[in-house]
Amino acid sequence: MDPLDQSWRWDHWVATGTEETVSAILTNLDSKLPCGWRRLSEDDLIPLGPLFRPGSAWYGLDPDGARSGMALGIEKPTPYRIRGGWVRSPFRSRAASTGHAPASSGQEAQCQDERSTRPDDPKAWIEVDRFLDEGIVPAARAAGAEIEVPPPEERIFFEIPFEVGRRLRDFAGATPRSLPLEPRVAGLWREFAVAVFRQKARFETEWFVRWLVSVGWLRETAAQLYEQLVEDCLLLSTYADEVSAA
Repeated sequence: MDPLDQSWRWDHWVATGTEETVSAILTNLDSKLPCGWRRLSEDDLIPLGPLFRPGSAWYGLDPDGARSGMALGIEKPTPYRIRGGWVRSPFRSRAASTGHAPASSGQEAQCQDERSTRPDDPKAWIEVDRFLDEGIVPAARAAGAEIEVPPPEERIFFEIPFEVGRRLRDFAGATPRSLPLEPRVAGLWREFAVAVFRQKARFETEWFVRWLVSVGWLRETAAQLYEQLVEDCLLLSTYADEVSAA
């Protein structure tokens, strides 16, 4: 999976409330951080250079033998709103490099490259999700803030054209949710399949199935629908080729 595809949850969460409520989110988070994470100090932030913005809060996960270190920024665009910001990995804070923070034995100190990009290791994004689900979400709820975090299954809608997503939701919300499809539901399916073909949309099998299951379809039925989608698109492609050759 492309690392940019894995960043969608972090990029799309947002918490809102009064100025006091939003401030309380960070206070709650600092008091009960997920295991391994810590609030970065001013010295830690020096390697981030221009990425550090006034009002933002940065948290770090120091490297150990099984993972690279990383830094996450929480942006505060207004006093009433916070959201996910920059992600940098590999990241090694100055404190970790000079022995002021825990580090695994034998871990070689390295200088942080200010040009580092987002993580390309899937394990790193697991840690980002853990920080979001175990740290930010409970901190926001305890503060009484409104927080919106896309559920994992919704990731498919950030990767497909709007029209395809709309057709999929129309079909998936119809009943009965069983095979063979009843005529009205089958009509919605055909509209979805045609939209997929025309827009050249692509789905990962597992996420397509997981999303249908999340809205009430049986897993076995959802898997069969994915196979049907592949067959339908192949038929549409064959038909299009024949029309073009005529």
